[in-house]
Amino acid sequence: MNTKITRIRGLLATAGVLALLAGATPASAYILTVGGVAAPSGGGLTTGVAGATVLTFDSLTTPMTGSFTYDGVAFSGGGEVVLGSTSGQFASPAGDTTNYLVAGGPPSHTGSETLTISGPSSNYFGLYWGSMDSYNTLTFLDGSTVVATITGGDVAAGGNANGNQSLLGTNNYVNLFDLPNYDKVVLSSTNPNFEVDNVAFGAVSTVPEPGTLALLGAGLIGLGFIRRRRAL
Repeated sequence: MNTKITRIRGLLATAGVLALLAGATPASAYILTVGGVAAPSGGGLTTGVAGATVLTFDSLTTPMTGSFTYDGVAFSGGGEVVLGSTSGQFASPAGDTTNYLVAGGPPSHTGSETLTISGPSSNYFGLYWGSMDSYNTLTFLDGSTVVATITGGDVAAGGNANGNQSLLGTNNYVNLFDLPNYDKVVLSSTNPNFEVDNVAFGAVSTVPEPGTLALLGAGLIGLGFIRRRRAL
């Protein structure tokens, strides 16, 4: 489990401990935890939240670009599903040897990707966030109304979202509970790139108790991260 202390919007949060993130209005409040379980077959980290739908992207042909639908979620924008790392464009989240999603596609590898979720609105979202950068932004919408926003700087250990491709502090599973109901998620990045895998969502009725939260980080034991320099 990641035991580093992270300062988030003026509050301290330790992985496995709930931290309330309050914005300008009650509608933008949510609860964040950091830590996941080991995904099978080299997929990095995934959610430990029961009942969530998880998108692994592993059944898609890479590169997958343009508009497409996957497991009931409509994807649109300039992003793409990729495999492996390409210098100056994108890098696999630490320990992840499977397909993953990037927000920015060719030629600049900057831009955004929108996920539109059909069915009932969700209040939980999770993702394996790779090489967190301060210019990575996650925006939640209910229709056309923005209900919550989070950046790499909000999550990375010590707020140091420097894009390191190997450290746990910048490669970790991020869980957002008690979000205002949303049906769209936008991943955007102003520089290459915003890399995510094992995206999870759903209507979760309760936030896990502290004892359950401890299990979210159990999969980190034995998960080896290979140190790689940030692509320039």
